[in-house]
Amino acid sequence: MIHLLRCCLVLLLVLAAATGQSAAQLKNELKTKETAAKKDPQKLYEVGVWAKEKALAVDAKRIFEAVVKIKPDHAGAHEALGDELVEGKWMSAKDADALRKKALAAEYAAKGFVDVAGVWVEKEKAADAKRGVFWHDGQVVGKEELVALQTGKVRHPDTGELIDAKNLEKAQGKYYPAGSDRWVDVKEADTFHSDPRRPWVVRSKHGTFVSTLGLAKIDELKGLVDAAVEKVQPVVGARVTPASLRPFVMVAATEAEYRELGQQLGDGTDACGVFLMNEEATLKLPVIGDVRAAICFNHKEWGQRYIRHAAAIAYAHGVAEDGGHDLPPWLLQGIGAYTSRLDNDHDASWFGDQHVKKGGVRNLKSFFAGFAISGEMESKEIDYNIFQAGLLVAYCLHGGDAKATEAMKAVTDVLSGTAKGSLDKAVTKLQTQLMEDEAKVAAYLQQVIAKGS
Repeated sequence: MIHLLRCCLVLLLVLAAATGQSAAQLKNELKTKETAAKKDPQKLYEVGVWAKEKALAVDAKRIFEAVVKIKPDHAGAHEALGDELVEGKWMSAKDADALRKKALAAEYAAKGFVDVAGVWVEKEKAADAKRGVFWHDGQVVGKEELVALQTGKVRHPDTGELIDAKNLEKAQGKYYPAGSDRWVDVKEADTFHSDPRRPWVVRSKHGTFVSTLGLAKIDELKGLVDAAVEKVQPVVGARVTPASLRPFVMVAATEAEYRELGQQLGDGTDACGVFLMNEEATLKLPVIGDVRAAICFNHKEWGQRYIRHAAAIAYAHGVAEDGGHDLPPWLLQGIGAYTSRLDNDHDASWFGDQHVKKGGVRNLKSFFAGFAISGEMESKEIDYNIFQAGLLVAYCLHGGDAKATEAMKAVTDVLSGTAKGSLDKAVTKLQTQLMEDEAKVAAYLQQVIAKGS
């Protein structure tokens, strides 16, 4: 606090120096202006504006309060005080907010909604709300998002960002907020969001795309997030998670940006072009709060695969965390590789052929025990581990072995919440089955290669 006060004093001195006036001189000039204005509300208001411009905030507030006592309907003074005009009556922002909340409570109570943790929700959604899952127009939203939407906010039609309803026409005209009070066209908005400190945050059907890329490029790529989620839902289930656990994918526009993010937020797995933020790190987003994002690099050739991989591991992690589980690294990366390396027959065949050249399917017991991705490993080792993990997931889903499919289903059921039990035990049984099926997995790899040739 002492440090903050010192900073404020320094700022005042700087401001005074910039105008060539000391604090005492400013006070004397203010007194002269007030005396000259007498009790004329408009002249006093102008003095208040002058005081505010000179960083005499306390005096400015006092003068604006004096103005509204003389002329209760002086709009400029009320606005300067932060007051709001509600149904033709000026009131403090605090009173206006209380009035809105009272009206909202009456409106939603009449609709049969119930109050859960200070938020109005439909009765049939109360159980979800109690575990942090809130709904609006069929979509899962955060608690703060729901409150904002219920009190008049709307979504920008292009980005899904919450905006004031009065600005909807601007948004529909392809304008975007840039800071607190500016609306700009897409070209200027792209420039504004090219700074890593304020990236675009664009909502898709299943996830959120965070990036300094241009909006047109984001629109082109954001569908990959939804496609990846839908592809891996059979593996982890379609569990409805709180908004903070939906897939958040941060896509670096350049390799330098990706490397910096990896150094700040990675745990070594960033060596493969995709990583889940380390456990201690979070990304703070407006209204949503802290999220654990998956981060990747929009590489010229690998970018789309990286985005699918990132979305898959972000979704899988969110589902697991919501259920109180930890996914083993091989399974988390396998779910990602299932979308990035085995998304279609052609890719699966090419990667499969490369896998054979690296040694093919071998010693699954050691694979499970020693699975790793780190910056100390050679790239071919990383590629081997990632593809083999994805191959095992694909084998369980499409390899035709009933026991392997059943073992994977047991894992899925625990993750989705349709079955109780230990995820660790289910995963151990799955690994045991896969080790028994090692020869079958190798044969399945040959089928994968042949199918896409």
